[in-house]
Amino acid sequence: MRAPKPLWRLILNRLQTLRKHRSTTIEFPFVQRQPPQGTRGSLKNNFADCIGCHRCEQVCPVQCLNIISEDFSIKELAPRTSGGVIFEKRVTSFNIDFTKCVNCGVCVDECPTGSLTNDRHFVVPRFKPKNLHVDLVYQPRTLRKEQGYED
Repeated sequence: MRAPKPLWRLILNRLQTLRKHRSTTIEFPFVQRQPPQGTRGSLKNNFADCIGCHRCEQVCPVQCLNIISEDFSIKELAPRTSGGVIFEKRVTSFNIDFTKCVNCGVCVDECPTGSLTNDRHFVVPRFKPKNLHVDLVYQPRTLRKEQGYED
């Protein structure tokens, strides 16, 4: 009967094996892979081009968008987007409920100016559902970057 190897001998053998053979996997915290092209991670709206038409809200199959807008005053001339389209209304609140959103992309396809797009960032997991109700108009810039919403 053979006597078992001492623990220090086992550790030494393991360290020598590890030194000979480099790791073949990508270490998670150090290398982050980019999602593939066409990934529907989250919604992003460029409010410089959002004309306030509410089409995205109307076609959403799960009703996860809630847009509040107001008309321009009579004295105020409605601005134009970068593409030359005249704004219909001024968007004051653009709420997205990510607990309902299924990332189908119907709202993105319906947007006439292309201001609503799918972002390649994913929604950051949260413990409380109220933290997944995002108002893109009033989010502080630092919070938008933390959640993947950048201007």
